[in-house]
Amino acid sequence: MLVMIASIALLVLAGWAGIKAARLALWRGLVVAALPLIGIGIVSATGKDMFAYLALLPLAYFAYQNRGSEFDITAPVVGLFIAIWLWGYANEHARLANASAYEAKVAAFQQQNEANAVNIAAVLAQWPTRVAKLKQHRGKLALADTGAELVVPAHWRFIEAAGLREALSGSEYFPGLGVLGWLVHERVDIAKLDTIWYIEVYAEQLGHVSAKGVDDSDLEARKAEATSQLSKKALDAGKASFSFRKFAEAPRFDPLYERAVWVNQMSYPGATELLLDCYSIKLGKEAQIWFRMREQFEGSRELCVRSVRLMAARTQFGSDATYADYTWLLDDSSGFDLGEVIADEHRVDD
Repeated sequence: MLVMIASIALLVLAGWAGIKAARLALWRGLVVAALPLIGIGIVSATGKDMFAYLALLPLAYFAYQNRGSEFDITAPVVGLFIAIWLWGYANEHARLANASAYEAKVAAFQQQNEANAVNIAAVLAQWPTRVAKLKQHRGKLALADTGAELVVPAHWRFIEAAGLREALSGSEYFPGLGVLGWLVHERVDIAKLDTIWYIEVYAEQLGHVSAKGVDDSDLEARKAEATSQLSKKALDAGKASFSFRKFAEAPRFDPLYERAVWVNQMSYPGATELLLDCYSIKLGKEAQIWFRMREQFEGSRELCVRSVRLMAARTQFGSDATYADYTWLLDDSSGFDLGEVIADEHRVDD
C-alpha cells in the first residue's frame, strides 16, 4: 500500500512539475515530467536508489534558475525528493518484511523436519503404504498462489507437497519451503525411495527478475563463490557441505518461453563422482517457477535437461501475472537480474 501511495504521489508531482515547465516550452515540460519516472525505472532495474535522486538534479537546477517566476517548480521538486525517499523506504520495508517472514517459515520447516528425524526408520518403513494416499494430478493444475498453471505432460503425474511433507518428515526427501510438489514419470516406482527420481517444482516470489546477466562472462566464477558461501553456512549449521565445479551446460535464456535452462556440475559428500543438477526457471511478473532434478549421473544428462525444459515450456502465467505484464512503477522488483539468480547470489544474504 505504501509503495502504491508513493507511486501515485510521484506521478502527480511529476505531472505538476511538467505542466508548469511546459509554459516555457512543451519539450521542457515533457522532459521535466519524464525524468523522475526514468530515475525510478532505473532504480527498479538496478536496485540503486541514487539514480532516482540523480535524475532530479536537472529539475533542481531548473527550479533554481526559475525561482520566483511563473515557471517555478520548486514545490513539486521538493515533493519529488520526499516521494522518492518514501518510495525507496516502502520498497525496502516490504523487502525486509518478506525476508523476515521467509526466515520464520524456513526455521519452522527445519524444526519440523529435525524433530521427526529420530523416527527416520519408521518413516521409511511406512512410506510404501503412504504412497497410495498421496494425491496425484494429471492435466492442467494451478501452482499455488503464483498465478501460474502447469499442464502436466502425458505419462507424468504431479504429487502435492503437503502429502509428501507429512509422509517424509524427518527424511532427506522432505520437501523444503517453497516446494509445490514433485513431477514423477509413470514408469517410476514411487514406493522405492532408494531408486526414485523426480522433478521438484519450486516457487519463489522475489518480485520482478530482469532477464539479463545470463551471458555474463564471470557468471561461472560468481556461481562458484556464492555456492562456497552457501556451503559454509550449511556447514556452520551442522549440515553437509557441497561445492560447484562448473556449468555442465551453460545457462541459456529463451525469450519465447521466458525460461532459462542450465546444468550445474556439483560435488556432494559421499558421492564417488561428480553429479549433475538440472534446472529450468519460468519467469512471471513477480513470481518464478523452478523445475529441478538434482544429483543425477552424467549418463542421465539428456533426460534430466529435456525433462526440466519441458516442464518450463508447459507452464504459463495467467492474465496480469506474465513476465510481459510487469510495470516498473506499480509492481515489485526483486533488484536482481537472472544472472544473479542463476548464480544463487540472491540466496547468500537470506
